[in-house]
Amino acid sequence: MKLRRKLKKASSHNTAVLYERAVDLYLNENKPDESLRILFKLAKSHYKKAFGEIGVILYREKHDVENAEKWFREAEKIGVLLEEASYEYGMLHYLEKDDWKLGLNYLLKAAEKGYELAYGDIGTILYLYELDFYQAERWFEKAVKEEALLAPSAFYYGQLLMLERNELEKSKKYFKQSAEEGFELAYAEYASILYLDKIDVDEAEVYFKKAEEANCLSAPHAYNYGELLIIERNEIETGKRYLELAKAGGYDEE
Repeated sequence: MKLRRKLKKASSHNTAVLYERAVDLYLNENKPDESLRILFKLAKSHYKKAFGEIGVILYREKHDVENAEKWFREAEKIGVLLEEASYEYGMLHYLEKDDWKLGLNYLLKAAEKGYELAYGDIGTILYLYELDFYQAERWFEKAVKEEALLAPSAFYYGQLLMLERNELEKSKKYFKQSAEEGFELAYAEYASILYLDKIDVDEAEVYFKKAEEANCLSAPHAYNYGELLIIERNEIETGKRYLELAKAGGYDEE
């Protein structure tokens, strides 16, 4: 009996070591395929912690929404949906299934367990869908404090500060962060800031072009781009084209 207990304890220890190795392969060595190979073996031997990790990698790295969801469900069913998996499951509902309410539910669960990346996304959903500006701002600030405000949330925090709080200077910081980190909706906003505040016309033009390439050049920003081309580049005809685009989109300063 004692020998059997020792063997069981040793097997459990080895399994836990394998799990930690799989996590390390994914997080620190950027080897998701090798990590998955180990995690699938662990799941086959009923090591419960592996279920959520499999879902995370399938969704985040493979964008296999259907199979990721199956693993998340299994993890939740047996009570081992850990904070990272809860976050990714929430984002899956929010981004892939257009179910922001259920997505928010899982993001809040992740946040309650201290998963900091959830903070900004919670703020974004509260801002865009609940129109709860006070709570959204509170979550954005939590993300800022933990240095966990990602580019999309930085953009929406900038919008909240500009449109709801009239804190224009503070909003610029977050538009800048979002644009520089590659969030396409931020390109034109940041470009307009660079141009209108006379910070850097060349850089403004770069971001206006990025916005156009990403099909994110809204009417007010098209107007600013047109002005830049006419005033700073003397490209009259091209500039007029953007002014016409702005007018057609319902924006005309005249």
